[in-house]
Amino acid sequence: MRPRNGDRGSASVELAVLTPGLLAFALLMVLAGRVVDARSTADEVAHSAARAASLARTVPAAVAAAEGTAARSLAEHGLGCGDHTVTLDHGGLDPGGAVTAVVECRVDLSGLTGLGVPGSYTVSGSATVVVDTFRGRA
Repeated sequence: MRPRNGDRGSASVELAVLTPGLLAFALLMVLAGRVVDARSTADEVAHSAARAASLARTVPAAVAAAEGTAARSLAEHGLGCGDHTVTLDHGGLDPGGAVTAVVECRVDLSGLTGLGVPGSYTVSGSATVVVDTFRGRA
């Protein structure tokens, strides 16, 4: 007498049902990882901008240095944002003072993940750098 196999083929059906959900979850994790990486990059870019501004002797030179450095750093890191803003709190560039840079960048999510996800996300990073205490005034 042969046993009846009522469960025959059920593993294949379960796999076929679960695969799309598992793939969606994996792609969501890729998106989350890329967003976290973009935030980290924005913090790095803000630090570079703040450091460049802290080395400048005048406020207009500090603003120009911060904006130029941020644009170059964004391009080097491959964070593709068409528009970015750099907000600089220079504190007059007094020796021993602090320069704070905030970089905001609107990133297209389809470019961020490579998965064709619609929409955009604003990435923001900030950093504070101390102006050298022993430098002379401009």
